[in-house]
Amino acid sequence: MVLDRETALRKPDEWMTGVSTAAVIGHVRPDGDCVGSCLGLRAYLLAAYGIEADVYLEAFPDSFRILPGAQDVNPSRPADYHYDLLFALDCSEWERAGAGRERAAFSDRLICIDHHQSNPGFGDDCVLYPGYSSCCEVLYSLMREEKMNRDTAICLYLGMVHDTGVFQYSSVTPETMARAGKLISFGFDFPRLITSTYYEKSYSRQQLTGLALQKSRITPDGNGIWTSLSLKEMEDCRSSSMETDGIAEALRITKGIDYAILLYQTDETGFKGSFRSKGGTDVGKLAACFGGGGHKLASGCSFEETDPERIMERVNAAMLELNKGSAV
Repeated sequence: MVLDRETALRKPDEWMTGVSTAAVIGHVRPDGDCVGSCLGLRAYLLAAYGIEADVYLEAFPDSFRILPGAQDVNPSRPADYHYDLLFALDCSEWERAGAGRERAAFSDRLICIDHHQSNPGFGDDCVLYPGYSSCCEVLYSLMREEKMNRDTAICLYLGMVHDTGVFQYSSVTPETMARAGKLISFGFDFPRLITSTYYEKSYSRQQLTGLALQKSRITPDGNGIWTSLSLKEMEDCRSSSMETDGIAEALRITKGIDYAILLYQTDETGFKGSFRSKGGTDVGKLAACFGGGGHKLASGCSFEETDPERIMERVNAAMLELNKGSAV
């Protein structure tokens, strides 16, 4: 059930009444907002309620291991370990939940907290704020500032930085900036946090980005740019699909285009698509054409197809239909 704003503000204390065990999970291929949300909520539950929650995240990115609590991710628990509460954060749908998803069968209550406009509203309670810049900002709005601590602030700030492109996307509001300002008032080296987790890239990742840019092409409508990466190409760069984050954004900033598409192979049966837009194209609708989802400016989906050229034929046809619809 999706909660209205007034009810949502009252819910955290109600959720935590009588709770002794809690777990937090995020989506597959966790990004900065997902990791920041999960570790930020963990830090807050400990500070505000004295509850040490377990966090489960798959393929944890190395750059985020500097965050408080990162060393405790994915604890060793029996498969049937009981949780009073299970929080699913930054998941646009239950099917997108990653590591720890199986814990729902042994949890009394599932709470979804998210900001994706495509979220159908799953869970026993769902706090869904599609207009917010990040899941971390949604969490901030639910927390009592006097009960937050430095660890909570570091994690939430990181998530807001990553999901706003360092506060440059249109989802950023005056309230977003005010909340970010209050977070840095807790006193931590936020320039280093941004540099080490957002800007710094490994050599292999830089090579992979260079290859992707070199291969890129303009779409038939002239408004987009796209590229693809095969498993072999990623292997040749001594890299993997885990290091493709940021490539779609590198494509998006090309002058004269509005949207960018990165196709990267995940296995022998298919590719995943990562879509980004400057604002003129709703890539959330584009991803929805292929069973995916996300936001107007950032979205993704999967393709059971091994030829990127054929995938782009389908994408270009879908884009043409979307443009026809918007012109009506």
